[in-house]
Amino acid sequence: MAHPSSLYRAGLAAALLLAAGTAGADPSTPREHWHQSAAQQYAALTDAAETLEQGAADYCANPDDEARAELETEWLAAYRRWQAVRYIQFGPIEQQSRGWQLQFWPDGKNLVGRKVKTRLNADTPATLEDVEQAGVALQGFPALEYLLYDDAMESDALKSPNACGLYQAVSTNLVSVTRALEDDWQAFGEHFVETDSYTHTLLQSAIQSVELLEEKCLASPLGLRGKPANRYRAEAWRSGESVALMRASLEGLKDGLMRGLTALLESRGHAELVQKLEKQMNEVIARANTLPDGLAPAIEDEASDLDKKAAFADFQGFYVQVSQLRRLLARDVAAATGLRRGFNSSDGD
Repeated sequence: MAHPSSLYRAGLAAALLLAAGTAGADPSTPREHWHQSAAQQYAALTDAAETLEQGAADYCANPDDEARAELETEWLAAYRRWQAVRYIQFGPIEQQSRGWQLQFWPDGKNLVGRKVKTRLNADTPATLEDVEQAGVALQGFPALEYLLYDDAMESDALKSPNACGLYQAVSTNLVSVTRALEDDWQAFGEHFVETDSYTHTLLQSAIQSVELLEEKCLASPLGLRGKPANRYRAEAWRSGESVALMRASLEGLKDGLMRGLTALLESRGHAELVQKLEKQMNEVIARANTLPDGLAPAIEDEASDLDKKAAFADFQGFYVQVSQLRRLLARDVAAATGLRRGFNSSDGD
């Protein structure tokens, strides 16, 4: 039987589509487009988190290889749903450090690993209350990634009561966070749509999300900022899914941003800029789709020099395209929409 929240979301989506179809050809303002797109993305995140929670219960009840494979698939699917709406860095996501609850990263001091190991060594399995009180390093997708993929977790380690209990508690906490996000974004909608300044707030947030890809997800682990390359600075380095998450971020940004931004730019006579932006967005996503899921081939010491050079060239090309997308947003789109941005250290020129 479907969860009541899933039925609510299905009804909400139908109502949104009906309203769009009966109100005229395209009556919505850019902020209405953005609010509806993000609402759908938050709903998809909640659905994926609920599936992840059920998968954890199924695995712990019957921890066989098939259930374990499902667990990994559901973890990545939910993680990608979070990445898809990560461009929203304001509003309800800022409450109670929810962004950090979902993903504690960057994690330069390996707090996730330390927190998980400490909890696994406890006398009793973790409860939801334990996870809620433990802090953000134990609450999100990276903590689950450790339990699934860290070298310290032997092949059958997740079957233990402590590990399985922790996986279930973290998964349940993710459901609590994502449901609250979804509900609060809906409640935030009227204020968002009616407040002119949120146009620039959303654009600024979108630009920052591309800067995160450029600097933290690519430049830092690849060693493009003066420090040596280091795979441990990559997002999702344990699972080797760093590029898969970057693809999800770019696709989510396109799905969430472009319809409203197109309406805004065309209303101001910038149809040519829309075409340029769409072309760059499509090209960077297409480039991402040609890359392996992880950064390791460009970084690992054991890879041959030839393999490393080829892999690094591929990632460097991707980095250049992400940088071009960031410049297009931060300069051309910002200028066309009147967005004034302060000095940004990631803008190297």
